[in-house]
Amino acid sequence: MIFWLAIAAAVGTAVCNGFAAILQKMGADKHVSAGSGHVGVFLKLFRDWPYLLGTSLDLIAWVLTLVAVQTLPLFVVQPITALSVVITVWVERVFFKRRITRGMMAAVGVILLGLALLASSAVPESNVQTSQTVQMAIILSPLLILAGGLMFIRNTKHYATIVLGGLSGAAFGATAIVGRMLDFSPPFWNMVYQPLFLSLIAYGAVGIWLFAIALQRHHATIVNAAMISTETVIPTIVGILALGDRPAGGAWEVVIAGIGLTVAGTLLITRDQTRRKKPRPAPQTVEEAAY
Repeated sequence: MIFWLAIAAAVGTAVCNGFAAILQKMGADKHVSAGSGHVGVFLKLFRDWPYLLGTSLDLIAWVLTLVAVQTLPLFVVQPITALSVVITVWVERVFFKRRITRGMMAAVGVILLGLALLASSAVPESNVQTSQTVQMAIILSPLLILAGGLMFIRNTKHYATIVLGGLSGAAFGATAIVGRMLDFSPPFWNMVYQPLFLSLIAYGAVGIWLFAIALQRHHATIVNAAMISTETVIPTIVGILALGDRPAGGAWEVVIAGIGLTVAGTLLITRDQTRRKKPRPAPQTVEEAAY
């Protein structure tokens, strides 16, 4: 029963993230596209109810992820969260009347097939003890992701926006890694004092910030797909190499096929959307003092 509750939590994460991307995009489009990392522009977004509601859904998704990774291996949880890009496409089709092409429908089918393979290979997992080196790398990595984001924020080209979306996915994916490593033993308030828990908050803050900037510059589906790709791949690799994630019966070929199909479907959606809509250009210079 707990196993299926974890599956439901992972699916709930995808649904929340899918709707959140649309709501955050609605809020981000109301403001000047950020050409620098000025925090004032980011904080201004929280005055808009769509963006605030979308961020609230992200927080719910964050909690659901922590529930899921306590029972499921990361190579199952993260591809399930890739369903969020499918949710985003569906919401844009229903509420914004955007056409769904045959290529996009095929991509959705590829993603669902990949998720079915991964679900069939899942076995229950639990939190793990890792070396001090691994823990320190995880704790300090938010600074590396932040530094990477600052390198691309002033770049107005299309690929820079995709990189920002990918870096936000790396940050969000790291929260799942930390969730597997955290000790949730009672009393629960002791968890708050763990350095890993502080890194969890740092990852979330960096991810939300970079995702907001990327959303101001491009279509929600494109940015969400870029985010999902890294959010899926990085935790999957870390889970296998450092956290002891293993498939049922050692069926690695099923895992590899499932991950490959999920990522391929996500990239196909990105390609389809890129052909149909040009990105919203970021300004060459932005006087952030005007916020």
